[in-house]
Amino acid sequence: MNTKKRPKFDIGDIIFDVINKDVGVLLRNYYLFDGFYDVDETEDVFHDILVWDIYWTGPNMWIIGEPVQTYTEEGLEILLNSGVLEHYKNI
Repeated sequence: MNTKKRPKFDIGDIIFDVINKDVGVLLRNYYLFDGFYDVDETEDVFHDILVWDIYWTGPNMWIIGEPVQTYTEEGLEILLNSGVLEHYKNI
């Protein structure tokens, strides 16, 4: 059983990349597919993927080139839980 509390992301929150030492700011979130229906054997199930645009800055940005990158919320949670990213609430 997973007892870890899921992070609550908000616009303006700071993401720190522990490995690359880059800092990101959560700019906006939106649903990737704007909602779609997937029919399974028992019922119609609504599926969508929440994504975040993050503005990155730091010493390794020249490698990526584009400062705004898109991450799924689930991907951010995985990176946080694995210790690659740290999350700081906007104050």
